[in-house]
Amino acid sequence: MTISGEPTDADPPVDLSVGGVEDRVAERAAVEAEFSAFYRVDFPRLVGFLILVGAGREDAVDAAQETMRTLHRKWGEVRHPKAWVRTTARRVLIRALGSLREEVFGEPPEPAAALLVGDQDMWESVERDEVLAVLRELPPCQRQALALTFDGFSPAEIAQILDVPATQVRGNLARARHTAVIVLGKRKGERQ
Repeated sequence: MTISGEPTDADPPVDLSVGGVEDRVAERAAVEAEFSAFYRVDFPRLVGFLILVGAGREDAVDAAQETMRTLHRKWGEVRHPKAWVRTTARRVLIRALGSLREEVFGEPPEPAAALLVGDQDMWESVERDEVLAVLRELPPCQRQALALTFDGFSPAEIAQILDVPATQVRGNLARARHTAVIVLGKRKGERQ
């Protein structure tokens, strides 16, 4: 359009017909339904992932909610939403935690029910509280790699999400598993 508001040849034609409006409304409704379905399934898993990488429940919910709001605005642009939300949520969480200046009195234990509510099959044979305690003892890079593995991502996908080489991810996973075995052994010895 020109400054006067007159259309030019470069402007795309605007379809104001009833059918054109109805098509756009139907298309928008389909996009909203697609996003809503993703949100319902992935939001609890995203919160669980953030808890597994070390966030408290409230911080995890806040970061997941902010991430989902951003995803909603960019829904048509994001090609791999499951990976995108984990990458973005980690960054949101890091920014949020980096801006806090609170006195820390110790972290209250997270309730086991908060972990991966939508993915109970994966956790049936493992005590969730024990897994969370073991994960908290791992260095952040190992904890993130293992949490993403629990969330169903391959080492190559984890490398993309964390923006590190796949060999580094595989190394972190091997060290995380080794450390987890040692920590579980110590915990078992303490209980006997």
